[in-house]
Amino acid sequence: MAVQDVSAPRKKYALKKFAEAWNKKNPGHLIVRPDGVNPDVTLIGDPARVWVGRMQAACHLPVTHKFDRATMQKLLPPGIRGQVMAIAHAELGEHEWPPGSNMGEIVEYLHVVGLSGGYPWCAAFVTWCLRKSGFTHLPPNPAYVPSWDDWAQSRGLLKPVSESRLGDLWIWWKNQHIGFCDDTNPEDWIAYGLDGNVGSYGGSVTQVRRTSQEVTACVDLLKLRELK
Repeated sequence: MAVQDVSAPRKKYALKKFAEAWNKKNPGHLIVRPDGVNPDVTLIGDPARVWVGRMQAACHLPVTHKFDRATMQKLLPPGIRGQVMAIAHAELGEHEWPPGSNMGEIVEYLHVVGLSGGYPWCAAFVTWCLRKSGFTHLPPNPAYVPSWDDWAQSRGLLKPVSESRLGDLWIWWKNQHIGFCDDTNPEDWIAYGLDGNVGSYGGSVTQVRRTSQEVTACVDLLKLRELK
């Protein structure tokens, strides 16, 4: 069954680039692209999953046939940006249960910010991913979106949205929501993000596509990492 994913074309093109480089270095152990893979559609179907599985087997990764954390760490750029986004991508599809309850598996994110279930969790998801990546210096109230904006501004962590890079934190709609930049061209009018507490089930970890004007602040991930 094909899975809808607005970032699927970028993931498949990243796999294509990786496989081409791999095949040049390993002519006797090729990662063969199956027939039926269409990198341009926002779906991950059976042919793409077979392709991912072949890449995972070649790289001695767990063969899950998914763009999971270990796979994304291979496909994304090295360094902290790729590390953070590999963690975030691995959570895609996690959602509230019952729908609209702010409960279920996502309570794990809320626990990181000192809350139980039942609270909005977009900022908790961001905090959880950053903590998993070793970030220690975060706002005093990381569960509250305005806390991120005010705190980042006071420490010189903000930069123009047009200069966003993978893994930077995007604050949407003047402190109403926060997520990650998952965009390869932040200067155009489309903003691709990876957010929690949006989409199906009343809230899930999902890929989003909005207009770039809706992003009202950008927190530089590298500067955040450098805080002492």
